[in-house]
Amino acid sequence: MTTFSVHQLGKFPATRGLGREGRGRLDDLLAGQDRIDLTIDFSGVEAMTASFVDEFLGKFLTSDDVAKSESTIKVTGLDEDNHYAVLVCVERRETQVVVHDNDLLSLVGDRMLSETFNEAVRLETFKANDLAKSLNLSAQNANNRLKRLTAVGALRKKQVTGSPRGGKEFVYQAVSSNVSDVQPLAPA
Repeated sequence: MTTFSVHQLGKFPATRGLGREGRGRLDDLLAGQDRIDLTIDFSGVEAMTASFVDEFLGKFLTSDDVAKSESTIKVTGLDEDNHYAVLVCVERRETQVVVHDNDLLSLVGDRMLSETFNEAVRLETFKANDLAKSLNLSAQNANNRLKRLTAVGALRKKQVTGSPRGGKEFVYQAVSSNVSDVQPLAPA
């Protein structure tokens, strides 16, 4: 697990320039790495502007191809105002992010996907058909939701050896709420 502390950018990050700088640091530190469980920690950030959140987190979530790297992303350390700023950002960008708060994980940004994510957390490790059965969905609908959750780093997928019916089969695992033994990323 890896943590990026937003506090290193200051207690009151407020500009797009600072958001770009933070996103650049984060991109540099993650370059070439796969299967990272990334926590973006907002602890110590007393207030931040919508423009900073959009430039830092919004663009990171929508430009980084998490699904290909099999990484997971969650944010933590949000007070009520900062939580609202993140919520507005992901809604405007039409994306989602997992928030870790009080030992609970929740997906913000889309109600339907949030319910799917909650079920994925309950199931822990599962296949698409397990989720489809649990939520009373078609296999195709479950696969579409899983694809979207994997793309934003809420789930990790791993191909399992051949399916008896042919084709590819995957096992999914939800982002973990565990934050112990975290190795913080230092600023560049």
